[in-house]
Amino acid sequence: MPFWKRVAAFLLFLLLLLPSAPVFGEGGGEEAAPSESVTTDRETGKTHRAVRDDDLCRQIETIYRAAKKLAHRSSFRGYCGAYVANQLVLLGINETYVGANGKNAYDAYCKLEYTTGGYRVRSYSGKKYSLREALSAIQREDPAPRNILVGFQRGISKSGRKYGHVLFIHGIQGGLVYYSDSSARIVNDVEYKEGEPIVCSLSAFTDLYAEYKLDGVIHFQAPEETYSASTVQTSAGNSENAPAVG
Repeated sequence: MPFWKRVAAFLLFLLLLLPSAPVFGEGGGEEAAPSESVTTDRETGKTHRAVRDDDLCRQIETIYRAAKKLAHRSSFRGYCGAYVANQLVLLGINETYVGANGKNAYDAYCKLEYTTGGYRVRSYSGKKYSLREALSAIQREDPAPRNILVGFQRGISKSGRKYGHVLFIHGIQGGLVYYSDSSARIVNDVEYKEGEPIVCSLSAFTDLYAEYKLDGVIHFQAPEETYSASTVQTSAGNSENAPAVG
């Protein structure tokens, strides 16, 4: 195994060993009730209540910290491609690092059948789908999908217009999208810092990126025998069939 992969596995292993802060109710000895999120669908006007998946939020936090250590960076601002690429390695979706600008990230995977980590690739081109249509199509096949890459040909910032943008959705569950971004975002009047777990409705998510030009969406389907909803892989192997990026 290459040295950098051993370092990545070791860093993630250490992070997973860190004790989580206990959650107590007012009595000091009972676990607090799961947090609830209330969202309103923009198109239907219906209010939807869902219990937040705190395991997914913790996974996002853990992966963000590990990605910074792996990349030797204090921030991924302006480096969305590197943030997503490191997440894919740490989650075991890729066994090799696949670097790409935001506008090239979708193209790096859309013609593949499987990733080097053994995940099946399902692609949804921006030429055929809007962002909402692509995510809805994924949910029709898998009501609670995990591991979704969203690539934009063009963003709205100066660098985004030149290099595009890419982000990674850790999961969609109970009508809520769980993800983080490489820069601060304001969603439903709440500001989220870089790498902080963002939990919002599908409508809020698609509205936030409505002015971005979609390149495509990739759903990485995990092998059934290794899939775990809240488990992060801590090791990566070798492969001679790494996807090439120009």
